[in-house]
Amino acid sequence: MKNDVMALQEEIPVLQHFIEQAEFHRDEQSLDVLRKYWNGHIGSLLPLTQTMSEGVFEQIIHYMGSGDEASKIVLRQKYQALWEIFLRENTSGMVGLLLAKEIVLSSMLLELSTAKLVRFFLYAGGKEGRLMESLQGRYLRRLRLFQKLKGQLP
Repeated sequence: MKNDVMALQEEIPVLQHFIEQAEFHRDEQSLDVLRKYWNGHIGSLLPLTQTMSEGVFEQIIHYMGSGDEASKIVLRQKYQALWEIFLRENTSGMVGLLLAKEIVLSSMLLELSTAKLVRFFLYAGGKEGRLMESLQGRYLRRLRLFQKLKGQLP
């Protein structure tokens, strides 16, 4: 994993350079160079980001389940079902997949923060309230964008 992260850190500046060149020049040659680099390296970038995001999901499930294996299994099944619903409804390709993952992550974070807020309600203040509003807004914006991409919203 550490070698994968180091390899990714080496590729990001190169990819960023190609993106900046394509944005600056806005010509077909710059876009072709970016497309060739992207198509040549997408295979190495996607598994690493998938592994990293799975780690984030597992950490959140662990915190939500409070370390209890039975509740972690139920949570995994719940969010797996949500993920499968978004996969069936996705009509936007890769963008829809990334957006679906963001929606599931936002939903998990919202549920985790709600559970923590309920547990520590006596100690909660304005900061926690703003965090909850932010998480809820994040979730609703992503959901609205997914629906817009699917063509269900004007």
